Amino acid sequence: MGSPLFTILTPTYNRAWTLPALKASLDSQSFSDFEWLVVDDGSVDDTAKLAAGWAAESAYPIRVLTFPNGGKHRALNRGIPEAAGSWIYIVDSDDRLPPDALEKIAALVPEADADPGIGGIMGLRYDGEGRRIGESFPSGLRRRDAATLTFVDGLRGDKAEVFKASVLRRFPFPEFQGEKFITECVVWFRIAAAGFDLLLLDEAIYLCEYQEDGLSAKSLELRLSNPCGTLLFYAEELALPYSPLSLFREAVNFVRFFLPGRKRCRARPSKLPLRAKLLVAVAAPAGLAAAIRDSLALAAGKKRSR
Repeated sequence: MGSPLFTILTPTYNRAWTLPALKASLDSQSFSDFEWLVVDDGSVDDTAKLAAGWAAESAYPIRVLTFPNGGKHRALNRGIPEAAGSWIYIVDSDDRLPPDALEKIAALVPEADADPGIGGIMGLRYDGEGRRIGESFPSGLRRRDAATLTFVDGLRGDKAEVFKASVLRRFPFPEFQGEKFITECVVWFRIAAAGFDLLLLDEAIYLCEYQEDGLSAKSLELRLSNPCGTLLFYAEELALPYSPLSLFREAVNFVRFFLPGRKRCRARPSKLPLRAKLLVAVAAPAGLAAAIRDSLALAAGKKRSR
């Protein structure tokens, strides 16, 4: 039996209660040439036992890798080299795929495989109620890199990305000692900076179920408690070749998270390119105001939780 076309890669931590819904959505796929690679990030619930039981009786290959808890990005760094598929689809443990998701993606694979300038395929995310998350792609746009979509086309909402395994393996997630989070966009934008476009599929290929204790719900706390990865991300964004106006928000955020994180991290405004330094200087008042608001919001949240 040859290698599958797709590896569904799922990093998971204490999600034994959500994984059955994802498993059911994979069972229902109209396209069957895939494996499911579950990377257990040090769970203390029944995740590993549950996935191992499925692997013993599944119609498609299921593999389980277990590592000490280190955060989603470390789980991905350990899972990506182990993927057997020529395409990798990262699907979180609390989300699902529509029944025709892989079929829709597979229809674009021959075109993408024939073009070395294509690094992946990007589609749309919908929520559990069938509502689109974020914006549709610009009408008539066939291909685009992830950074240009953000800073030129203005698409900020979450999308669903499927990457050629050969491309994704070239861009591991940065890891910082003592930090367990970095946004996936740091890698998506590095792939874009390397010259890889994505084929755009203006259809639903991913269903999100945001949890109250999930990464999306804790965005502010995660960025504050993982400052080195956060500042690296904003510094790399500020080095991208887009207009100062489109990068102003990133400059504000660099200042916003530099202030509380400056003692722990090496990122400094003095190390930015000259153009970025000037933008950071202009954005400094707004960044300071945002840092103050963050501090007040976190203090109020702690007070409410007592």
